[in-house]
Amino acid sequence: MKKLFLVLTLALSVFYANSQVNKVAVVSLSANDGLRTEGFEDVAINTMSDLFMGQDFNITEELEAFQAYLYAELAKEFPFEFMDEATVINNEKFIAWKDAYAETAGAKLSKRLTYEGYSNYLGLYKKTTEQLSEIFPEADAFMVVELNYTIAAKTMIGGNGAAGGKAKAQISLYHKTGKRIMYVGAMGMSESSLKVVMQQITSNRDEIPSMLKEGSVELYVDMKENLPKKIEKMKKKLAKIK
Repeated sequence: MKKLFLVLTLALSVFYANSQVNKVAVVSLSANDGLRTEGFEDVAINTMSDLFMGQDFNITEELEAFQAYLYAELAKEFPFEFMDEATVINNEKFIAWKDAYAETAGAKLSKRLTYEGYSNYLGLYKKTTEQLSEIFPEADAFMVVELNYTIAAKTMIGGNGAAGGKAKAQISLYHKTGKRIMYVGAMGMSESSLKVVMQQITSNRDEIPSMLKEGSVELYVDMKENLPKKIEKMKKKLAKIK
């Protein structure tokens, strides 16, 4: 009986150890490279290169701001430790790995703007998490962060209505076994609106940058509100991982 108890105790200990997330490596942090409309087709925004490259709204600055927010504020809310950023992005094996990924067809088509040192957008499946686990054996899970900014329809009927500046963030956490154990989606929409007639914005387009900023502010609020319940769901998923 004592031997059986010892075996069960060891089995539970292994299960518990494998299902815990103590350290997380943030491996991907990116934003959409430019600006698009959502819910309607404004030709000027969807074809003008200056808007697409972010001249009128600096998406790079928003990406930098979210990176600072992630490590300085959001990191405090998670029940695990973030691996040191410099240790992750300066790892020579990780640099080679992300550079190889950047050359794939999927990465080239994604048109993502990456924060310096991180990988482009990637869906972490079992094979890629296994590769990352070899690079970062101390990590229990890997985090992917995506930001997206659009001019999105608020109320629209037949191409006519109102649109606003919309900011979205998606945080996915993948366990080292390859299973996604957390998904946090947050969205912020500007209070200000643009008038849209026949799919085209008729309001002053100079208002767009400030509206996107409004959306960003609301995004941060929504992220903080959504996080606690997502963490509870993560704990339940971890309990099922063997």
